Amino acid sequence: MTLRLAIVEDEAPARARLRRLLADHEDVEVVLEADTLPAALATLPGANADALFLDIALGESTGFDLLDRLPPPWPLLVFATAYHEHALRAFEVAAVDYLLKPFDAPRLAATLARLRARLADADPLPAEEDLRRLQAAMPAPAFNPPPLVITERGQRVVVPLDEVTHLVGSGNYVELHTPQRSYLMRATLTQLASQLHPAQFLRVHRSYLVRADQIAALTPRGHGDAELTLRDGTTVMVSRRYREALPERLRGR
Repeated sequence: MTLRLAIVEDEAPARARLRRLLADHEDVEVVLEADTLPAALATLPGANADALFLDIALGESTGFDLLDRLPPPWPLLVFATAYHEHALRAFEVAAVDYLLKPFDAPRLAATLARLRARLADADPLPAEEDLRRLQAAMPAPAFNPPPLVITERGQRVVVPLDEVTHLVGSGNYVELHTPQRSYLMRATLTQLASQLHPAQFLRVHRSYLVRADQIAALTPRGHGDAELTLRDGTTVMVSRRYREALPERLRGR
C-alpha cells in the first residue's frame, strides 16, 4: 500500500530535508507541498492524502489555524516542529505523532510505522499511552491554573475550576457550566483548553470540554460519534476524532 503524504511547512530547507528522508521509503509518495495557510487550504481537500506532516509556525499563522479552517475529514496528523510546548494541544486534535526538529531517519521511520499501523487499524498503543509519549516529548508542565474570572454586569466574578462541569465554545465566547448556573466568558475554547490540565478537562469535540470526573456514561452513536452523559444529566456529543483521543478507559465505558 502506498502511503500518500502531504507536507505543510513554510521553510523550504525543512521541506527539502523531509523529502530526502522520505525518499528512503519506497511505499511513500509525497502528493502535496504547501508553504502557507492559504495554499494548504486550497489544495489539501482535493489531495487525497493519507497523512499530513504539519509545522506549527506558518508565517503569521499556525498549523492549528489551518485545522480550524480545514473541512473534515482530515488526513492523519503528524506535527513536525521545533516547538515542544504544543505537544499536548497536538494530542487534543488526535495527532498520530509529534516530531521535534531536528529529527533523524530512525525517528521518522518510527512515525511512518505508526501511520501504516493506524491506516491498517492495527495501532497497538492505547490513547493514554499516546498522551504519555507526547508528555515525554516536552518538559513536565506545572498545571496549577487560577480560578476563572469573568466580567458580568460590570462585576468581576470568580468561578472556581472545581465547580465547572463542562465548557461550551462558540466563536470568541465560552459558556462555563456549573451545577448551579452557567457563565459567559469572552475567550475561545482553544485558549481555555491550553490553560487547563489535559487529564482533568478533556476535549471531546471542537466545541466542548468536559471535566473527566463528571463523566457518568459514554454511549456510542452512528459513524463513530458518541454521547457523554455527565453526572448532572447533561449530555454532550463526542465527535469521532476526539473519541479516538480519549483514554481507553473512557472509550470502553
